Amino acid sequence: MLYRLCEYLVGSMIERPDALKIDRIETESVDIFFLKVAKEDRGRVLGKGGRTIGALRAFLEGVASLYDREVVVEIVD
Repeated sequence: MLYRLCEYLVGSMIERPDALKIDRIETESVDIFFLKVAKEDRGRVLGKGGRTIGALRAFLEGVASLYDREVVVEIVD
C-alpha cells in the first residue's frame, strides 16, 4: 500500500512519470523506497532546501505509523 501511495505522489509531481522507477525493500516492519527520477525532475522531487522530499517523507511516515510500520525514502542517481 505504501509503495502505491509513494508512486502516486511522486508520479503526480514530476514532468516525466514514465521515467519514475521505485525500488523497494520490505521487511517485517520497515519499507525502504529508492526513487529514481529523470534528471530534469530531480529538483522537483527535492524542492527548495529539501522541503518537498521532507514533506513526502513526513507524510509517508504518518501513514506508515497507522499500520505500525516505518518508511525510508531515498533518491538515487
